[in-house]
Amino acid sequence: KMSNLKLKWKSDFDKQCIIHNFEKRGWLKCTSDDDWNIYWANVWNVKQIFNPETGHRLGETQLLNHFPNHYELTRKDLMVKNIKRFRKDMEKENNPISAKDDEGIYLYLDIIPTTYILPGDYTLFVEEFRKNSNVMWIMKPC
Repeated sequence: KMSNLKLKWKSDFDKQCIIHNFEKRGWLKCTSDDDWNIYWANVWNVKQIFNPETGHRLGETQLLNHFPNHYELTRKDLMVKNIKRFRKDMEKENNPISAKDDEGIYLYLDIIPTTYILPGDYTLFVEEFRKNSNVMWIMKPC
């Protein structure tokens, strides 16, 4: 059983709060490249190690603090792009999840607000802002 074993961890940078927590739990620091359960890695190393060209894959008992292409979900502009692509794919497949109401609003996939990516969408944003200047706007840098 995994619960009876000491987890082995690896880190590619010296973050004392992480290391302290691993050690406090009695986890063992791993010196091998492959014999680890938790790898606390920086984004660049994750991209280098786990890219399609290397063919390197995680084992069933291995966890990372990042995953390749994580920015596709964590960057709001890319998340919107991926959700829109997913919507189109579901519509092409006639998947029930892509159902819309009589006004063309998604019943199940209406999960993203109107999004503007500046500076490219600046004119559209200003037009909408002038129409709805009293509503709350969320601004997040990319």
